[in-house]
Amino acid sequence: MDNILNKVHKRVLNEMLNTPDRLKGESAGKVIDADQKLRKAIAEFYAALEEARNPDVAVELLADHAAIIVEMIREFKSRK
Repeated sequence: MDNILNKVHKRVLNEMLNTPDRLKGESAGKVIDADQKLRKAIAEFYAALEEARNPDVAVELLADHAAIIVEMIREFKSRK
């Protein structure tokens, strides 16, 4: 599963960098850097949740983060 997600991620980043109307230059670098940091933080967060061995808390925290991401998606979609 990880391999599939990495391939999708790589394709999206390649499209972002190689399409004229997408992010370029410094903006693209900032997005890629932030994306890599976020992915690392998510992996560390998941490991900490696993270590805590409390599925109820894990689900609650993950749901909160998912809600934040959904709101960000809605905000960006409203700007189209």
